[in-house]
Amino acid sequence: MSLKHTAPQKKWSFYAVMWSLPVLFFALLEGGLQIAGFGQDYPLFVPVEVAPDYLVMNREVSRRYFRRETRVPTGLHDAFRMEKDTTTKRIFVQGGSSAAGYPYYYGGSFSRMLEQRLQQSFPNMHIEVVNVAMAAINSYTILDQVDDILDHLPDAVLIYAGHNEFYGALGIGSSQSLGYNRFIVNLYLRLQSLRILQLIQDSLSQVLKASLRRQDGSSTLMERMVGRQSIPLDSEMYRHGVRQFRGNLQSILRKYQREGVPVFIGTVASNERTHPPFQNGLRSETDPDQWQNAYAIALADQSLPSSINRFQHLIAMDSMAATSWFGLATRLDARGDFDEARQAYIHAKDLDQLRFRATEEINHIIQEEALRASATLVDIQDELRKKSQDQIIGSDLMLEHLHPNLEGYFIFADAFYNAIYESKILGESRNYIPAGIARTEVLFTEIDSIFGELRLKKLLNSWPFKQLDYRSTLQEDTSDVLTFAEELAHALDRGDLRWFAATDQLRSYYASEGQHHHALKASLALLQEFPYLPLPYAYAGDALTAQGRFNEAVEYYRAANDLEESPTIHFNLGLIFQRKKEFEIAQEHFERAVSLDSDIPEFQFQLARNYILKKDLLMATHAVEALLELDPNHEDGLRLYQLLKPSLD
Repeated sequence: MSLKHTAPQKKWSFYAVMWSLPVLFFALLEGGLQIAGFGQDYPLFVPVEVAPDYLVMNREVSRRYFRRETRVPTGLHDAFRMEKDTTTKRIFVQGGSSAAGYPYYYGGSFSRMLEQRLQQSFPNMHIEVVNVAMAAINSYTILDQVDDILDHLPDAVLIYAGHNEFYGALGIGSSQSLGYNRFIVNLYLRLQSLRILQLIQDSLSQVLKASLRRQDGSSTLMERMVGRQSIPLDSEMYRHGVRQFRGNLQSILRKYQREGVPVFIGTVASNERTHPPFQNGLRSETDPDQWQNAYAIALADQSLPSSINRFQHLIAMDSMAATSWFGLATRLDARGDFDEARQAYIHAKDLDQLRFRATEEINHIIQEEALRASATLVDIQDELRKKSQDQIIGSDLMLEHLHPNLEGYFIFADAFYNAIYESKILGESRNYIPAGIARTEVLFTEIDSIFGELRLKKLLNSWPFKQLDYRSTLQEDTSDVLTFAEELAHALDRGDLRWFAATDQLRSYYASEGQHHHALKASLALLQEFPYLPLPYAYAGDALTAQGRFNEAVEYYRAANDLEESPTIHFNLGLIFQRKKEFEIAQEHFERAVSLDSDIPEFQFQLARNYILKKDLLMATHAVEALLELDPNHEDGLRLYQLLKPSLD
């Protein structure tokens, strides 16, 4: 071979070795970190510890998106079977805190209301509504979840998102931002499992925590997530945020469409009427002192026509001032010009430079992209308006700036229910559940309500609500004596009780007070949260039995036994069938109860009594003798023995 040809070959060999060295170094470093056990993968779903054939959303999964946070948000705890059978229909819910049901969660979330109603409409199916929403996330997280959701064979996906696009994790206005380039951010999320990347993240996070010192107990996640407080409408940052939302939404819908998964996507709604803008902003050419003086005069003007004129003059002076539009809206509202007031409220909301509420442009994007991807649009904003006073969304359905109250969440559930029912994706059903009936059956306990109020009060006492002197519609409890439910909710808030224990104690209290309908609701709330535990099914059976609803009680008792056979459940089933005069079936359950636990005198007594009702006196005698061996002083047993004695002679 000539020197002419060997020289270039050596040159390229040299380059290949040089380029391979850093690749080899990083490969070895990655392997070493994995062998050393550094870092985690944070899958979206993990097995339930006490029921490994069930999956649940990983409480640590949000660390994929909140690497700088010590305290990370969690969502609901919707368990579903690892293996999906032909009778199961599985629906996933994605979005931010409103989709998760903040501040109530549990029975206060629209997804739990929806699951309960769909199950009643399709009783021959097993309906699973799995909510993977969580606070302070946006379209980046929703897109990142899609592949994990597709792995678990969804029959439909519901999306309610758009408010967090700027300040949600990795949003361009957030403290966690990685910049404007959507490709880079999504690539970063796909590479999250790399231990090298996690090592770099952890190192940077420690530096940032030391310099910022913002992870104190008094700051809320809402406060910590804000990186840029002022994002004017149509500014460069605003435009990037809107493009970020549209691009990610297109990718989300395209993935589901490609797999043939129906998507139901909701428009987003805000409190328009009773929540002023968080942050006003003026054009650079506006004299702030002149504007402020004119604004103060307009606010102080007690004459409605004159005040309206003054606010209109302020808007002519600077149409970008959010508080001018809000002031005009309140005056038009007071005059009864509700259509004009609504438009002014919307302008005020859209011009608010602290972007916690989605602009109307976000809803336009949702509508356009739903149409493009053949997704079903569920107009939540319109449904809330229809049911709001004067068709302006306010504190009759909203708690603060954008989180609905219980009535608002029920409207969410109702809108999605109707859309799913009409789509027939779950099949044909003639068992439509009217809204009035569904509303009375919502599994929302006193604890959920009070705990939600406590959580909300903490939020409203923090930035940015405190700067508005925001007044909650919730009433302060000025009494020294708390109800039992309040005591439980406060213990839950302090961390002295877990939700299961608190709700179980409330259920027990209702049962002892003879409030069996409330006891049933609490039992079903426990069941919805923990479908893999037998106790909630048994509790529901107890409450139904106390109400005389024996056929329904039998179903719940049998479900409890399917999960874990219990002598007590068999005994309860025996009592029910005995009352129904189905003595053969009752005998089977009493005998099984005795075989599982032969040391309970009452089991033997009821078995003996059932034999008597069957007129099988010989077997009754044997059962009574076994009973008296256990408890020679059992009064009812002794009386029964005296009754049977003549038949022995």
